[in-house]
Amino acid sequence: MFAKTSVSLTTIAVALMSTTAAFAADANAFGERLKAVAADQNMTIAYDSATSEGDNVILKGMTASPKGEEPAKLGDITFENVTGSTEDGWKIARIPIDDIDVTEGDTRTTITGMSIEGAEILPADRSGLPPAKQFSEVYFDKAGLQSMTVEKAGAKVFGLTGASIDNTTNDGDDSFSSDFNLGTFDADFTKADPETAKTMSDLGYGNLSGTAEGSASWDPKTGTVSLDPFDINVANAGNLSFTYEMAGYTPAFIQSMQKISQQMQQNPDGNQNSGMAMMGLLSQLSLGSADITFVDDSLTDKLLDFYAKKQGTTRDQLIQQIEQTVPAMLSQLQNPEFQNKVSGAVSTFLKDPKSLSISIDPESPIPAMQIMGAAMGAPQTLPQVLSLDVTANDATSE
Repeated sequence: MFAKTSVSLTTIAVALMSTTAAFAADANAFGERLKAVAADQNMTIAYDSATSEGDNVILKGMTASPKGEEPAKLGDITFENVTGSTEDGWKIARIPIDDIDVTEGDTRTTITGMSIEGAEILPADRSGLPPAKQFSEVYFDKAGLQSMTVEKAGAKVFGLTGASIDNTTNDGDDSFSSDFNLGTFDADFTKADPETAKTMSDLGYGNLSGTAEGSASWDPKTGTVSLDPFDINVANAGNLSFTYEMAGYTPAFIQSMQKISQQMQQNPDGNQNSGMAMMGLLSQLSLGSADITFVDDSLTDKLLDFYAKKQGTTRDQLIQQIEQTVPAMLSQLQNPEFQNKVSGAVSTFLKDPKSLSISIDPESPIPAMQIMGAAMGAPQTLPQVLSLDVTANDATSE
């Protein structure tokens, strides 16, 4: 009985030791794959050791930096619930990142609440994966931070809270979407260098605060990419909104573009041929629509007053100068109809700042080569080719 028990205990001990060794090997393999992927992105990652604790992998003493630059010390990074292999790809449920508190001279930067969720380090062969995961070695479902603060000489000069990115791949049609919230920011320019502080104070913006957010999507089957919208909203200044839709950005297009880029890197002397190939590739793209709209919230009035005072003139005289300058600049385009449209919109906006929009809305998508051909051969036709419109104080934009 003693002999049998000893053999059983020995077997269990060997099995446990073997299991531990396997976990350690997985941790090392995971770490090496992470380093290789970073190197492909011109980043250098290093660490003192790779260990496993249950399903977690810990890279101790980790550093990261763009190649050739001083590495940033990240400390011990824990990758929670790691599964997979280098051949099949690695999945990480969550990567909590320790808070950062760095002081350089009289500037202190603190960042808290950083994490990445649903991360994947994808395998070398990604042909069977959804298109959104085929063209990059890294993918994640969500990333964000709770707060970032910059202090100078003990006084806060910049703050950011609630930044996040959410990515979604639809299994039904392989479409991809991304919602990004760059957070709520506030900046104190009174603590900046004297010249900047005076300029911002004269403008009435000693302090600025606002938000920035947007959403994007990609349908790989049609190659349609859209941004709808990207909004930057600054309190007591205005809102800038940007949208666009482009077609032709298919997986085949991306593969060809990556191949040409690699050829250009490997053979810099052959860039002319690669450039021609890239031009041919761009002919597959087309522009469906685009719009950039600014809705004023006192910024325009403050800028007009500031520059009028700086030039020693009145606000009305400054507006008259701009009204004369715009037609003169657009006259080179040799398109009187478009020149009058833009001049009228600018004049209307400056006299009563509410909103100013520049939009492209053709009946059907415009091939990129048609746009480039018009720009180089007959620039005066561009407004018609693009169905370009410029409007001011449109009630739908306000």
